[in-house]
Amino acid sequence: MSYNANKHLTDFHDERVFVDEANLGVARQRREANRNRLNKGLKADERPVPVEFVAQGSYAMKTMVQSEVETSDIDDGAVFDRELLKGPRGGDCSASDVKEMVRKAIASDNKFSTPPEIRKNCVRVYYNDGFHVDIPVYRTYEDNGEKKKELASSGDWKNSDPEDITNWFNTQVIDKSPDTTKGRQLRRIVRFIKYWSKSRSNWKMPSGFIISILVDEAYFCNGWVERDDQALLAVMRSIRNRLLFNERVYRPVNPLEEITNDNNLGRVGMMCKELATAIEKVSQIERSDSDELTVLKAFKSVFNTDFWDGRIQELEDNDGGDGNRGGSGKGLITPSAPVIKKGPTGQYA
Repeated sequence: MSYNANKHLTDFHDERVFVDEANLGVARQRREANRNRLNKGLKADERPVPVEFVAQGSYAMKTMVQSEVETSDIDDGAVFDRELLKGPRGGDCSASDVKEMVRKAIASDNKFSTPPEIRKNCVRVYYNDGFHVDIPVYRTYEDNGEKKKELASSGDWKNSDPEDITNWFNTQVIDKSPDTTKGRQLRRIVRFIKYWSKSRSNWKMPSGFIISILVDEAYFCNGWVERDDQALLAVMRSIRNRLLFNERVYRPVNPLEEITNDNNLGRVGMMCKELATAIEKVSQIERSDSDELTVLKAFKSVFNTDFWDGRIQELEDNDGGDGNRGGSGKGLITPSAPVIKKGPTGQYA
């Protein structure tokens, strides 16, 4: 008889994985500060200001997770009118020129220990606590009546709408998940696997974007009703089998280009390798000889957090689990170290 660990996993999600609105306050404050900083610096230099800002990445997709070992970030795209991005002779400004314009405007505040930096697809703003804000830079224009956006990449401008990925993901979550609560199951599985991927400081795992794509590929339509534990195990197995066959990952929307490369394929390989151990542990839920205590110890090993300690201690004090009581989690003891939600200090990703 298998063990239903859904209640335990749901409690773990709510207490240690999910980043609630209150804990996003620091991220939002820093996002707004950089928007104001950018506008102020551009105006002072008599350069055009963004026509809009577009939240993107895990913040927009609502897949941010708490993390005890990894610092956090937020992505906030700045969109400029192409017609206002002109050089001294009237030609279009290059992608590198516009990114430098953004970097210079933010840096003019002179309040950063580490100055803002131009990266491949964004301008990065660093904070002393490890938090950073990535500002992808876009230009927008009309082509035959159709509005288009292009990203300032490492070489040139390339077709890329910052809202396409968010819209794609939100549609997949709604269409595939069997429920409507707690962000829906597909999104929760992304959060669980992102949390697992960040649970060891010596791991170098793929980005949250790559993980989200892999989870979507692996997740069965209509999922597992009220069984996040079964969904997690099935998705982990499917991702590992997929990566054993092919480690290359591609954008799910135009441009349908590869997002894996020589620099991050090693991270994908590590994910495939470490999934084998995680699958072995999580599969305790389907073994006939497993009980509640065995499963909780397996989850502690997988997620590497003291969340499980009180529940494990309670069962050990009572001589083990009863086989399948669904994880009441009552009578928890106080952990040996303080349990601190990491959001306000920037510890989410």
